[in-house]
Amino acid sequence: MALCAVAVAWFPLFNIASLPSVNYNEGWNAYRQWMTVEHQPLYGSATSLWTTNYPFLSFHIIGLLAGAKGHMVVTGRIVCFAALVATAGVSGAIMRGVTDDGAAGLYAGLWLFAALGAFNGAGRACDDPEMLGTAIACFGIFAYLRGAGRGLWYGVSAIAFAVSLFTKHDLIGFAISAGLHLLITRNWRGLAVFMAAGVLASGVLLALSLQFDGRYFFADLVQPRAYGWRNLRAETLHYLLHFAVALVIGLVVLWRCRAVPGRGFFIILLVTTNIIAIGFSGGDGVAANIFYPALIADLLACVTALYWLRAGRYFKAALIAVTLSGAVMAPFQIENDIAAQARLPGATAAARQAIALLAAAKGPAICEDLALCYEAGKPMDYDPYYVSDQIRIGRLPESRVLAMLTARHYAAIQMDGAVTGVPRVEWRNARFSKAFLRVLAKTYRPVLVTRYDTVFVPRGAAQASATSLK
Repeated sequence: MALCAVAVAWFPLFNIASLPSVNYNEGWNAYRQWMTVEHQPLYGSATSLWTTNYPFLSFHIIGLLAGAKGHMVVTGRIVCFAALVATAGVSGAIMRGVTDDGAAGLYAGLWLFAALGAFNGAGRACDDPEMLGTAIACFGIFAYLRGAGRGLWYGVSAIAFAVSLFTKHDLIGFAISAGLHLLITRNWRGLAVFMAAGVLASGVLLALSLQFDGRYFFADLVQPRAYGWRNLRAETLHYLLHFAVALVIGLVVLWRCRAVPGRGFFIILLVTTNIIAIGFSGGDGVAANIFYPALIADLLACVTALYWLRAGRYFKAALIAVTLSGAVMAPFQIENDIAAQARLPGATAAARQAIALLAAAKGPAICEDLALCYEAGKPMDYDPYYVSDQIRIGRLPESRVLAMLTARHYAAIQMDGAVTGVPRVEWRNARFSKAFLRVLAKTYRPVLVTRYDTVFVPRGAAQASATSLK
């Protein structure tokens, strides 16, 4: 497992400062992080073409650490990778405490690092709050299990869960599991301490958010989004492909063996986090990181089960199965990393060209890769994912967007990949509708076409002729 951990760590470490964005979220988060530096409220106005539907805490943390506008993405990536290491370390510490076995703790930490890195390669070092929130929530579990019979640790646990929720709100399964366990076991004193500390911490954080970031916090946070069963099926199958073995072994052993330490809490954690993750996975734009709480629950339950089986006849078979399930996906991630490394010089050059063109365009711009608009100094004016989602659910009239295109409101529009004709774009691009692309073809023309990016400007604009790069 140590070799697998090293194998999935080299690529994000070597390229942590590279220019091309890891994914769509990096530019999205960088805009919000810079808003906090500029003292612009995150939830200060009701917008229709973009929104801030994440809690506020991570934006302020990264903004404070980065300081300068050009450092946001790199700082976010460094914090993310450090949080991944911390998540693995705290998970190992949890297992060390549950089993009183250092080897079990080391195995758990290495297994989580390698398996999570192979499960969601983009999430290893990405300017996104999910991993930071996960690390904080894992500390909450550590504090909760350490607090058996000691009220102070229940309070520390509740505060950690509150901080994690105001970092990324989809981590709520951890706090719910702890509260349910206290309720089911009738630990009234512990429940009182846990609830009091959690409510107090959440109240303070909410007050800070409303004070510094505006009154539309709840309106933005609960914005409706499209929901698709296809997305639920695809993300759930991807998760089970990686973690079904750990999930089944943990659940079966814990269910059958009542003397396993931490049995009740781990069963509740398994059920709660998996139900929440599967339910949320159908949301438009939801990706693999929605399963972080579930896979951590799988790991904790599974390693606890393995430790309980260590003297039995099924131990070796179970250990081999779990180890292989964590290691077998690493070669696929390594292959992807090698291919990405080979593409990096071309992708970097293309990104610099696109940024230069976007920066030269006088006026607002639309970027499918928001990081390019961010680096070009363009204001946050149009979020392609959010706009397409709101059009799909009928909350935003598409005619408004088409009218802006027809009026050539945007000085430049960037799309991912080589866009050479409307039919191809209609087939491959989910963030722009067919109607959008047809109007785009009539009113805009490409001035840069590479295999990574295409930049359009209004027809008639004084720009150089289109450039095409392989």
